[in-house]
Amino acid sequence: MLKNLISKQNILLYLKGVAMGAADLMPGVSGGTIALILGVYKELIESIESINLKSLRSIKKNGFSGFWNMINGDFLLVLFLGVISAVIIFSFVIDWLINEYPIPIWSFFLGLLLASIFILKKELRRWNVFNILLVIFSANVSFFLIQMTPINEEISIIYLFISGFLGIIAMILPGISGAYILIIMGTYSTVIGLIKDLLISLTNMQMELMIPTFTKLSIFVLGILLGLRIFASVLKWLFDKEHDKTMAVLIGLMIGALNKIWPWQQKYELVLANNTKILNKPISPFDYPANPQLTLAIIFFVVGVCLVYILDKRKF
Repeated sequence: MLKNLISKQNILLYLKGVAMGAADLMPGVSGGTIALILGVYKELIESIESINLKSLRSIKKNGFSGFWNMINGDFLLVLFLGVISAVIIFSFVIDWLINEYPIPIWSFFLGLLLASIFILKKELRRWNVFNILLVIFSANVSFFLIQMTPINEEISIIYLFISGFLGIIAMILPGISGAYILIIMGTYSTVIGLIKDLLISLTNMQMELMIPTFTKLSIFVLGILLGLRIFASVLKWLFDKEHDKTMAVLIGLMIGALNKIWPWQQKYELVLANNTKILNKPISPFDYPANPQLTLAIIFFVVGVCLVYILDKRKF
């Protein structure tokens, strides 16, 4: 089986998976969009949808090899190996950048997200009052979801599961990033940190760190797997049958998240019924108490915008 996987076609497929995985780590760039550009989107959707009770029952009749062929197993395995490789490799880089250079990296993400909004705007075939209302409604939903996300608080296992379940939408539907969903839910930095901690604990055999980290990541991955199978059918139907309405909702969600990605944030306390919640609010770079790094921020913002437009124009 391994010998059959090593071919020029599968090496190219693996690299496509790497590109999708790298895209899903960056808010505003969709792994689904990359899958469309690279020509694997339709096969990916069909392969995921083929994992059902019918294919599982075929194991008894045709054996595992029959099941594997029915679900296009070689394709899924090679593609997702590429995705996982990218997540492992680039998680370290992004975690380091977020901790050491938060303003430039969030400026880069802001450029990605803004450019993606304008790209998606072109995908909406017809603007009407209802679609505009959907944009406004989903923008408000996104904004208020952001206000509800925990900041500097312990994120529960259930919340991680929900984040994984919703975040996998990016692998199925072009136009929205999984990292963007995690940012909305306030778990982006947490998940990136968990991946880094797990790899470090495995390298150094630190069991006291490995077990809780592996447990949290396993719950997150379980949410991804469940969401992947459920959303594969639902989102494909939405994208095919209700294209404009789906695009309008996506655009609104992304607009509502802009304040979360704004590089210059100030923490403040909100007291409700004797409970204190720490929130962030965007402020002007000129009011930022530390070095606003304005020149670097502008450079990284422009790079983010250009990257989205290059990916949009590039045909493979």
